[in-house]
Amino acid sequence: MKLDSNVRRLGDMAGRTALVTGASSGIGAATVLRFIEAGARVHAVARRLEALEALDPVAVADGRLVPHALDVSDGAAVQALLDELADSDPLDTLVLAAGQNVNPRRFGDLTFEAFDHLLKVNLSGVFYFLRGALPQLRDTLGDVVIISSVAALWPDHSGAAYQASKAGVIGLARGAGWDEHGAGVRITSILPGVVNTPILDKRPVPPPQELRELFIQPEDVAEASLAAVTIPGRTTVSEITLTATRLQSIGNTQQATPVIPEQLKVG
Repeated sequence: MKLDSNVRRLGDMAGRTALVTGASSGIGAATVLRFIEAGARVHAVARRLEALEALDPVAVADGRLVPHALDVSDGAAVQALLDELADSDPLDTLVLAAGQNVNPRRFGDLTFEAFDHLLKVNLSGVFYFLRGALPQLRDTLGDVVIISSVAALWPDHSGAAYQASKAGVIGLARGAGWDEHGAGVRITSILPGVVNTPILDKRPVPPPQELRELFIQPEDVAEASLAAVTIPGRTTVSEITLTATRLQSIGNTQQATPVIPEQLKVG
């Protein structure tokens, strides 16, 4: 059933059905919880079923949160899930937040296997879900949010392979959006700067907690995603860039811990 997208109310997802990847932690988990709060039924996808079930046990029990254990790099498994949902619970919203990084990540240390793995998860996984869900999204005049990164456009310490995978995501989103806008499918790329998620723990030198308080928080990206999928259908938010107010990126985390203003510690 098609949504009357032009009368959508900003922040209201009542009656909508979403699927979120990378849903067990970080941006994906925050998006699942925010969408449920806004009234959506959410299919949450990640590799760890127990982590998905722990996000909101009440929502799992009453059917507002439906967990699915799945590896996004497994194209056949992705298509099987999407085919099942097309029959049982058609999607009108897709948020593709699954992503990984590797160590070591400096270009001279990258292995062929590590590079191929990152492209499979960070780029091919996005393609599998976006292409596989396309018939549903056309039918429902659906919305897609793809989480890329500022690192796709500006070099930083995330590494060349990660940056390449996220640049590919932007190109995929732009191309798919160009092809599908006439069908009423809206595709948004969100390019966050440094976000306080568990992926930071895999950095060669994880940043200290005092510094992480200055980062973008996962809930901030979730709010941007909510805005993108609930703005009236006559408008497409093609890309959103989010940067930490006090930081653009982080480099040497061995430097002295910054002084955090009191007004930035809350909210």
